[in-house]
Amino acid sequence: TISDADILAGGGVAGQTTYNRGLERTIAVTDVPHVFALSYSYELPFGKKKVWGGWVLTGIHQYSSGVPITLTANNTLPLFNGVLRPDVATGVSRATSVDGFDPAVHAWINRDAFRAPAAFRFGTAARGYTDLRAPAFLNENFGLLKRFSVKERFTVTVRGELFNAFNRTVFGAPQGNVSNALFGRITGQANSPRNGQVALRLDF
Repeated sequence: TISDADILAGGGVAGQTTYNRGLERTIAVTDVPHVFALSYSYELPFGKKKVWGGWVLTGIHQYSSGVPITLTANNTLPLFNGVLRPDVATGVSRATSVDGFDPAVHAWINRDAFRAPAAFRFGTAARGYTDLRAPAFLNENFGLLKRFSVKERFTVTVRGELFNAFNRTVFGAPQGNVSNALFGRITGQANSPRNGQVALRLDF
């Protein structure tokens, strides 16, 4: 998704200057090129007509690419908008490439690829790049339920659900302000740890 409209009134970050919207044309902040979602409901094939029969297994699996990282720099042009962008160094890889990424040790963005622009000047970097994204989103939820008929008018449903069943850690987006000492570093988690719930419902 390419756009110059997801700024200002569109709810995104402000552009460098409203007088040249062409500077804002890049991939949109909502661009997600790869998304896979799977949901299913499967009645377990054992225990027919017995106490442990009739249970249904449900699942929702979600996997997607990360959204583009918005690059900024502290503003030195107060007569324009409130956000500047950094200067980009040509020929330098923007993203770091490490095995076994550890946010306490490694940076997600190569700091050598960007620098704060000189005072009173626009930065040369785009708002975002296709090769510079937040970490991918990975999630699996499972459920197990059974319905019991009680007399003619009543149905009881017992359900247990497990969210983020594999307890995956999805890191948040890194700091995108080149003027910040933590530029390029990830300091937070974007999802919640594994948790579950049990429910009992009576329909009548």
